Amino acid sequence: DYNAVQVVVLHKEVGMGLGFSVAGGVDQNKPVTVHRVFPSGIAAQEGSIQEGDTVLSINGTSLCGCAHWEALRVLRRARIRNLGVVVLRRGEVSNVSKIRTETSSSGPTQARVTEKDAAFAGQRVCVRLEKKGRDLGFSLEGGVGSSLENRPITVQRIFQSGPAGQVFPGDEILEINGVSTAGMRRIEAWNLIRKLPAGPADLFLRRLHQETCRGAT
Repeated sequence: DYNAVQVVVLHKEVGMGLGFSVAGGVDQNKPVTVHRVFPSGIAAQEGSIQEGDTVLSINGTSLCGCAHWEALRVLRRARIRNLGVVVLRRGEVSNVSKIRTETSSSGPTQARVTEKDAAFAGQRVCVRLEKKGRDLGFSLEGGVGSSLENRPITVQRIFQSGPAGQVFPGDEILEINGVSTAGMRRIEAWNLIRKLPAGPADLFLRRLHQETCRGAT
């Protein structure tokens, strides 16, 4: 259905991402789709790209038949250009909770999730942490190939100097600085955290309770 195919041109600065993360891939038996549109990113500002859209190509590189890691590489490579050309096919937005965001010039982005959404799929929470050492102050468990039967990657323990009150044991880690952890092994997620530069790091989590979006000051 060619009417459902859309070309989106994103004008940005070199070094900036396209403002969305992806999920799926041939290794996950799913097409590559838009997993999340970041509220403050260039895609959200442009307004055309939506969660659930199938991503056909980025800057001329086809994502059809790509593995998840290949799609991530293409998405990261878009940072080196000042233009992002995304070809996508409209998809139906998932029934899993979709965060509604409100931006304010006087404060950080706030996220609200309805009680119905929270009951359906667990509370989705965005947390901004400050990386000062090799890690973010907590350990991980789960992941593909783990002894926990491929359970999602979750927070196992908060270190003594860790982000107590922001991240809790049992929180499922959905994204790390825009990179989806779907299909990752625990060591891959750990290496991703280790390679993050010092400074703010955004985590997208799923937890069962507590409706809030926190940011480090």
